[in-house]
Amino acid sequence: MKLSSVTTSAIAIATLACPVIAMADGLYFEKVAVKTSAENTCLRFARDVSRNAHFQNAHTSNTEVAGTIDGVYVAITCVGRGQQPAIAIVMGMAPAFDNAKRVGHTVAGKMQGIVCFDTPC
Repeated sequence: MKLSSVTTSAIAIATLACPVIAMADGLYFEKVAVKTSAENTCLRFARDVSRNAHFQNAHTSNTEVAGTIDGVYVAITCVGRGQQPAIAIVMGMAPAFDNAKRVGHTVAGKMQGIVCFDTPC
């Protein structure tokens, strides 16, 4: 099976960004379209989700927002696609896959649900 470049990049980011990945038995990732075409705005959404969800040990860079919530390390990155909606890639890593999936899916839903009222968005 051939992985897309976005999927390959997401896995590489998760591997580099999470020093505890070797201890994780579960890696869950989900990609969702967000309500902006701008990658930077998508990352702003990720910072909002991180703050509102009370990520512990949160950190941000120009390509990622990450932290821990409910024992799951979550990393969010965004990919702009020109005039199409940007894609948020949410990765959850935890000792138990079910927890990684639960938290990762919840965070992805929060990313997908953000509505931007400012123009441009």
